[in-house]
Amino acid sequence: MTAAASAAGAVGAPNFAIGQTFGGKTFIKIFMRGGADGLHLAPRYGDPFYYQHRPNIAVPPPSADANSAINLGNGMRGLNPNLEPLMEIFDAGNMVVSPATALDSGNRSHFDNQRWIGTGARNNLLEGYLNRYLQNVDGMDSALRGVVAGKTSVSTEMTGNVVIPAIASQPSFTLENRDFCSGSGCADNQLTERLAEVASAQNGATDLENSIRDQYASMIESIGAVEAAAADYTPSAGGLDYTNSDIGRGLRLIAQMLKGGIPLEVAAVDFNIGWDTHSNQISDAADRFVDQDKSYHRRMREGATNLVTFYRDMGPAMQDIVILVCTEFGRTVIENGSVGTDHGHGGTWFAIGGGMQSAVAPDVASLDTSDLLNERYIPTVVDYRDIVGEIMVKHMSMNPGLVSTVFPGHSFTDPGFIGGLT
Repeated sequence: MTAAASAAGAVGAPNFAIGQTFGGKTFIKIFMRGGADGLHLAPRYGDPFYYQHRPNIAVPPPSADANSAINLGNGMRGLNPNLEPLMEIFDAGNMVVSPATALDSGNRSHFDNQRWIGTGARNNLLEGYLNRYLQNVDGMDSALRGVVAGKTSVSTEMTGNVVIPAIASQPSFTLENRDFCSGSGCADNQLTERLAEVASAQNGATDLENSIRDQYASMIESIGAVEAAAADYTPSAGGLDYTNSDIGRGLRLIAQMLKGGIPLEVAAVDFNIGWDTHSNQISDAADRFVDQDKSYHRRMREGATNLVTFYRDMGPAMQDIVILVCTEFGRTVIENGSVGTDHGHGGTWFAIGGGMQSAVAPDVASLDTSDLLNERYIPTVVDYRDIVGEIMVKHMSMNPGLVSTVFPGHSFTDPGFIGGLT
């Protein structure tokens, strides 16, 4: 048997006990793995120290030149020109740029920080904060309350007692065995029928056997629902379409599921383009900041375009969806000798969709070394757990008392992203 799908549930036995209510809201977490350079994503062009610290890689201030930063309206921060497609969302009033965000107690290890951000604290836990949300908040009776979309490996945020499928794309989410296939291309796939029979035979079985049968039933239900949602699907995005990348496949699958009526509450997607920019962060060509022959630039724009495709595709339903684009840490404020940047601390995160009103969130006071962490790094001005906590409470209607359950040991402060920053 081959299966191009996996399920998250490494902590304890699988749990399929689903609650009874659902608020009709969705939270999508998109991870820029590799430590995206926040000062490159959102250049601090209004700060003279920015150009002192980055004589080669600083993006020029807003101008008519295509290589310049895009004005975000506060006279200080702009948007990287390769992220220009996102201005459609910002201009529509639905995107907060948070340029000094991190796990406050993090370090500069990719492995550690990705894991700690996934678990919600600097610890050795194996359980993710999105799985804790699903365990503690009532939802629809569905095997697809959560999904890891666009890939078949499990994200830390989703790991835990509630089993969550990881699906690269709809066509890959299937189970086949030649002994149970007939017709061209296994048109008559009888394997799921046989698994359904096995799943239903629980009389007299042990708890472990019943748990395994529950997992069969959950996967069968998931496969059928995803296949139905993807049937004859065409994006409604004004001529745009999703690309065959992690983020493109993931957002397309989520759009299919939501439009197909699947009560998806949380989803995890990756946006991987080579964010670990230790060297050669810009092009040698004349258009050194936007040359699309450089894959870093091209894939940055491609990811931004996939986000706009999803934003258009969902239309008014976007107000029931929040997307949080994150990274494990930012990078050094001071460029290195290889025309790149090294591992840092605070980075730039983006919050898009329901209730967000376009703004730049609280920022570092300046890029003078005296205002930096260890005179090298952007400090944490907004802890990412506060952003997630606000999304869960205000958008997902989670009881505020559960924030300390989702993020044990964290003292929650509402950053005010939803409804408009003041």
